[in-house]
Amino acid sequence: FFVPYLNCAKSPGSALSSTWVGFDGFFSQANSVEQGGIASDCSANGKATYFAWWEMYPRSEIKAPLRIDPGDSVTASVTYNVTTHNYQIALADNTRRSRFTILRKCPHVVLSGKLLRCPHDSAEIISEAPSTGRKVRIARLADYGAISFTAISITDSRGVRAGIVSPHWNATKIIQLVSSGGPARARPTPVAARTFDTYWLREG
Repeated sequence: FFVPYLNCAKSPGSALSSTWVGFDGFFSQANSVEQGGIASDCSANGKATYFAWWEMYPRSEIKAPLRIDPGDSVTASVTYNVTTHNYQIALADNTRRSRFTILRKCPHVVLSGKLLRCPHDSAEIISEAPSTGRKVRIARLADYGAISFTAISITDSRGVRAGIVSPHWNATKIIQLVSSGGPARARPTPVAARTFDTYWLREG
């Protein structure tokens, strides 16, 4: 995808947006998410900021040492090695020919008396208003205009490789972002085999 040019004039005050790929989170019993992506945020004074990040949720997001500017072409990937049990999170700025890669195992975290599991039983391609704060609230969505995902590729545990929509997968779900009790904030297009777009509608 291309890093969007934010219109912070249409997002007064602090407004955030994240574009990422990762594993888990599709099924309700998954408490983990292994993810990497790009943040495109508007500050309270109307300034746009961009940075790369990675996260092994429920541990906190960590900024990646990768320069990101609007208009840059970015490739994001997350892979799991069944031999080493490592997750590799990689972000490449194709425009600058720079890359960040990190290896991590499933976090050793106890939730409700049980050790966290990272089942890696789903794959996600997400454009969202991230959650913030200790009380976890959804941030206002920064005006990113439109984001197009292309060359989407998923490889399952059998080694089968295909796009996001494929007869190989038993479930595909599109979630349209809706603020609590309010109108939709963003709208995705229908998903093709390897592409889809998402359009910003409003900040909250």
